[in-house]
Amino acid sequence: MIDFVKKFSAYFSATLTLLVGIKTGFSIGLSWKLLLLMAFVVALACASIAWTEVFPRTIARSRRRRKGEDGGPLSLAVRLALDRVRFAARDDESVAAQANRIVRRGLDKRCIKYRDYKEWRRKNPTVFTAITDNENELIGFFDVFPLTDKAGRGLINGTLDEHELTLDAVVSSDKNDSAHMIYIASIMVNPRQNVFSPIIAKEVLLLKFGEFLTTYFPPTEDRSLFAYAHTASGERLLRNAGFTNTSLSKDNKQCDPLYEMSPSGYNELAKTFYALSTGKRTFRRTRRAVEERKTCAT
Repeated sequence: MIDFVKKFSAYFSATLTLLVGIKTGFSIGLSWKLLLLMAFVVALACASIAWTEVFPRTIARSRRRRKGEDGGPLSLAVRLALDRVRFAARDDESVAAQANRIVRRGLDKRCIKYRDYKEWRRKNPTVFTAITDNENELIGFFDVFPLTDKAGRGLINGTLDEHELTLDAVVSSDKNDSAHMIYIASIMVNPRQNVFSPIIAKEVLLLKFGEFLTTYFPPTEDRSLFAYAHTASGERLLRNAGFTNTSLSKDNKQCDPLYEMSPSGYNELAKTFYALSTGKRTFRRTRRAVEERKTCAT
């Protein structure tokens, strides 16, 4: 639409200037009604020309975005997009603050305040993970809390809600390996990112989420996942991933449906993530991922 307005304005002003020049140069006398009629006709002609030039390109761009960023299959576009993103530095406070604002505005106005979340991240940097492009533009992020048994049971049995979690509920980073109650608090695409189309950004975020989860909290015999479905789209995502609805919104203090995944279910989910990553380096334990994990544990 912006291109259309620009072209229309350029054509309309140029044509009017030409007509005024002809009228003045040849001393042609025209009534106001005739001038207004001519201006209206000129406007229609210029709008038609501008629309003819802009509209086909807009359709072509739309089709390319539906197929993928590069005009190819969606899977190829996702692979290419994965090469353009990375895990943001865990000490990047500008990214963390931006993500906190997105959650407070778009998901939960009562969520933890940024200054308090800094303390959580200091205790365990893996509770918040952001995905950015190579220019450090925020694509999306997720909050994953490895909880103590007491806090995890409180959320699952409905006696606690997320707003009542304290710093003591989160295990420290050096105990990630022994944590077996993993709470997925949120997964969100940055609604203002314009690097990728929404569907590509979503696919990239989910794949990077799988990479993170299976790297820092790989399946074990007693490790389970659980999450509350805060939105309808979040609930569809949990169901499609194999989570089971174990509590209705009326049965817990969170007032949202609770979904759980058993250790065996998580093991199958990890295999799915691995299958999706076939041929890609993203889901392998690269030296960078291992080194990052060591750094967070120190």
